[in-house]
Amino acid sequence: MGLVIPTFLGISVLIVGLIVTVLRNVVSGIKIMLLGINISLVGGIFAVDPNSNLGSIEYLVVLLGLIISVIGLVKKD
Repeated sequence: MGLVIPTFLGISVLIVGLIVTVLRNVVSGIKIMLLGINISLVGGIFAVDPNSNLGSIEYLVVLLGLIISVIGLVKKD
């Protein structure tokens, strides 16, 4: 169990980096921001659901969604 969170965090950083790198040249900043907001909402739904037991991974999903939203906000169109 102790190796699950660092592994998930590493995989998540790679996925976010890949998403931002691919979408940076193709998609506008507003669409990247909307993607980040949607990811945050999904993580938030899992966070408030009393039946989900993901071991605080849902909070990392919310954080990654916020990071993607900020990257979309900073992007110059």
